[in-house]
Amino acid sequence: MKIAANKLAASLKKQLPKIIWLMGDEPLQMQEAADLIRSRVKQQGITEREVYDVGAQFAWHSLLEATASMSLFGDSKLIEVRLAASKPGKPGGEVIKKLSEQLGNSPDVFLFSSNKLDAAQTKSAWYKAVDQAGLIVQIWPINTNQLPQWISERCQMSGLTLEPAAATLLAEKVEGNLLAAAQEIEKLRLFVNEGERLSAENLLDLIEDASRYSLFDLADACLEGKGNRAVRILRGLLAEGTEAPLLLWALTREIRQVCHLTYKLNDGLPFDTLYQQLRIWDARKPLYSKAAKRLTLQQAQQLLQLASLCDQAIKGSGEPLNDLLLQLVVQFSGQAPALASV
Repeated sequence: MKIAANKLAASLKKQLPKIIWLMGDEPLQMQEAADLIRSRVKQQGITEREVYDVGAQFAWHSLLEATASMSLFGDSKLIEVRLAASKPGKPGGEVIKKLSEQLGNSPDVFLFSSNKLDAAQTKSAWYKAVDQAGLIVQIWPINTNQLPQWISERCQMSGLTLEPAAATLLAEKVEGNLLAAAQEIEKLRLFVNEGERLSAENLLDLIEDASRYSLFDLADACLEGKGNRAVRILRGLLAEGTEAPLLLWALTREIRQVCHLTYKLNDGLPFDTLYQQLRIWDARKPLYSKAAKRLTLQQAQQLLQLASLCDQAIKGSGEPLNDLLLQLVVQFSGQAPALASV
């Protein structure tokens, strides 16, 4: 049976076919359809998976051997066959047809994926056998006119609301690339409160903000006590894939400097003398002055303890790393209660 990609989830809920063929040229939709099938297969208790990449010299008979052989654990298997731009040819067609006819007696599930099939292939005996025995999922590209609507619907699924002009703006920015659109939407989720409605102007500001921040901007916002800005920068850097050790390094370096500064201030030394001792540049003196006036020595030391927890999380302690980094940034910027009271 042939179905469109947007009907796949509903179809799988009714029944998991023994053979499914994904065909199309749009990477994101192909990937998400395959992920949906894998998830459904796991729900059915099938955890073992074999993957075959079809090339010019592919041994098609190996698929018959795969389904004839017992699973390593005596259970069913998901067998994925990736053709990409390859064509089954006569040997492949014969095997696919035979599999389609025999899979009713097999515990395994076959997932084939390929580029869009040409007219001759869709009239072949093997294609008709797959159509009769399982599902053929046709994945069509999203054209320029459809993309704003696709973006709006995907945003709604993520808890975001875009005004029509904002959806059109994002569609223009990604130039038809669905994967880029999906990534931008994931970034927006980090910046936007649930239920907030984004205009085109808001969207443009957020996109620009997310792409221009650096580690040094993050540290400076924390020193200056600009909590909202610091959190926004952190989320932007995380969305851009900045490595956690680099984030922690930038923050810990400044926290240690603030610790030294507040410790010496408690001894009665003047700011100017301490700036020279700690080799703080003139341009950064106002930032450190604000931090030292806002944070006590005890609070600075508690921030170092929190930074240590972040480091342990990076090394695999199991604690939620991003939550700890967010807590560190919020408290460093002075926008939350002291660590001891959290």
